[in-house]
This record gives sequence, C-alpha cells and structure tokens, in this order.
Amino acid sequence: MFLKKIKSIARTLVNKSRNEKNPSRCLEIGPGGRRIAGFETLNVVDEGEVDYVHDAAKRLPFKSNTFNVIYASHVLEHIPWYQTADVLRDWVRVLRPSGALEIWVPDGLKICSTLVDYEINGIDETKNDGWYRWNDDKDVCRWAAGRMYTYGDGTGTLNHPNWHRALFTQRYLEKLLREAGLVDLRKMDKDEVRGYDHGWINLGVRGLKP
Repeated sequence: MFLKKIKSIARTLVNKSRNEKNPSRCLEIGPGGRRIAGFETLNVVDEGEVDYVHDAAKRLPFKSNTFNVIYASHVLEHIPWYQTADVLRDWVRVLRPSGALEIWVPDGLKICSTLVDYEINGIDETKNDGWYRWNDDKDVCRWAAGRMYTYGDGTGTLNHPNWHRALFTQRYLEKLLREAGLVDLRKMDKDEVRGYDHGWINLGVRGLKP
C-alpha cells in the first residue's frame, strides 16, 4: 500500500512536469475506463489511465489559468454538498480565460419527480432509465435511492468514494457555477457527452471563464 502511494505521487509529479509544456491542455476529472482523446486525467483512485492521483475535493495541484477545458462527468455529486461551492471555485481557478467547464451530474429534479409521480399518480417512468441494480422487483423508491445515493463499493463501506454526497438540479448547478465566476451558462445536449453516457438521468451544464 505504501509503495503504491509512492508510485502514485511520483507519477503525478512526472506528468505535471511533462504536460506543463503543452500549449493547449484539457483535463478530465474522474475519468472512466477509457481516456478521452487529448485529455489529461485526474482521479482519487489510482486505476486505469490516470495521470494525476488526487482528491478533486481538495485544491487541485495546478497553477491558475492552466486548462482550456475541464470535464467532470458524475464526479461532483461524490463531493460533500457543503464543499461544492469551494471546489468549483478552485476548478475555475485552473481554467484559462475563455476556458470551458463542463459538468455532468445525476438530475436530482428528474429523480425526485419520478418518485413523487409514482407514489401519487402510479406512473412509473423508470423504464426510461432501465437501471435496476439490486432492485429485482424494479421498485421505484429503491430505484430513486440507488440513483440518489448510489452504492459505494457494494459492501456497505461508509467512506468509499463511490457514495453520492450531493444533489443537483439545473437551477442549482447553474447558480453554483455562476457564483464560481463562470458566464454564458447553458444546459448541454446529450451529444456533448465526451465519455460514458449516464443516459436518462444525465444533466449537463457548461460555462465559460471570462
């Protein structure tokens, strides 16, 4: 474990030095199993194609005005809700002027509305999502719990980074990004997903650094 941590630190430092010379830089925070072409990668877990092993909830290990694009898909909800504003301000710090921050999260309003619509009106929209992990009878409340809180490592380990710790609607996410200093905010279309597409519950907002 100790040796793995040392290797992670060393790789992070080497990649920081190597990539500083690149004139145009893009960063994916919380990458999936496959690297997005042209993107450097940062992840709290040392697995897959990760350039920088680092907790995105902490100050990023980069100089201000470093990246042209920062892309984070289904990462922000894993950071405690009371830290979201500070975290976004730091992500904006490392964006270059005119750079874009692209955020995808679970759509909290859609999840909550789906649950309420079923409980009050008996209308089940979860078939549009089709995600029923640990939910063999496809119960809508269990579906909502899974989408809202996720499942950690599947064994109940409370400090696992896969738990969800924040909830977002389009209005709230745009408010946070605006307060972090971004302008020209807009909801993204599904064809703007760069990596893994989380489907029906996916909510994306993009903003620019002035």
